Amino acid sequence: MINLQAQSYKEYPPVIEDFNNDNVLDTLYSFYESGSTFGGTDIKIVNGNSNEVYKFSDFGCYCEMKRIYPVPALLSKPENKPFLSVIQKKLFSEPRKKPDSSLEWIFKGYSSKKKISQNKYFNLIIYPKVDWNTEKIKIPDNYSLVLNNDTLNLLLDEKDSLFHVKDKIAFLSYCGNCHFYNKSSPELVVSDNEYKIYKTSHGIFVKKGDLQKWFLVNDLNLTGSPEKLRWDSVLQVVLIDKYLIIQFSGAPDMFDSIFVGNIETGVLGRLKYPFRRNVEDYEGSLVIGDNIRYSNEEEESFFVNSKDVFKELERLYNTIKK
Repeated sequence: MINLQAQSYKEYPPVIEDFNNDNVLDTLYSFYESGSTFGGTDIKIVNGNSNEVYKFSDFGCYCEMKRIYPVPALLSKPENKPFLSVIQKKLFSEPRKKPDSSLEWIFKGYSSKKKISQNKYFNLIIYPKVDWNTEKIKIPDNYSLVLNNDTLNLLLDEKDSLFHVKDKIAFLSYCGNCHFYNKSSPELVVSDNEYKIYKTSHGIFVKKGDLQKWFLVNDLNLTGSPEKLRWDSVLQVVLIDKYLIIQFSGAPDMFDSIFVGNIETGVLGRLKYPFRRNVEDYEGSLVIGDNIRYSNEEEESFFVNSKDVFKELERLYNTIKK
């Protein structure tokens, strides 16, 4: 459960300026508020000519690498564009015209995710259809995008469905720096004659000769996420032939998710069984021989055969790719 008790609050001096060049001074008020798992800045601008009030906030959870902020209808009006521009510069990182390859993986993941019920092994399938690329993967700094129409509706959570009608644009902030929360560069975690598997704090990408591609990127509403991004989401990574088995953190909860994916096709499934972290049995290993370890409700270790899991993943892949 996220603790919503505020831990710090700071109010900034008002900024008095003619933001929309109508020869009348406007006023901007802002304050910052944060807790252990959330934080953000609230902005209020008073139009000196009409006395209209425009409000915007980048308040959000520290568990989100990608945050979306729909623009209220009043600020979306053409005559209020100067005020929106001021807010954008105050709250968001340098804008880009298009997503980098890690955020693109998330976008494609949203368009392909499918929750599964009554399956023997899986409860979620993601098939982002990311091709191999000769372009070197570069981890971006923090940046923002302006979203509209289909992309906005695709990424908004179901609880935000009212925005689909009222709002046409939104700002997206992406914490590229969060990939390097605990390490300054990607870490080679496993390899064989075919593949080299690299992890950041919150993602996995694969190299095959001169080719490379993202395989998994943390997103709260897509993959789940630790409560704080200073905790790595990618923990153990096991390579078996063309398959990856990944321990994905649910911290501070002691149970993590297990993802299994095919490197070549990019299809990724989440096992419906949790993995209990920080246990002494089996030295904490995720895979023992041909078996994937998981925990039941009594927190006892059990196993599923990895080959059976791979076979079911391929069956699901053949179903969804049609």
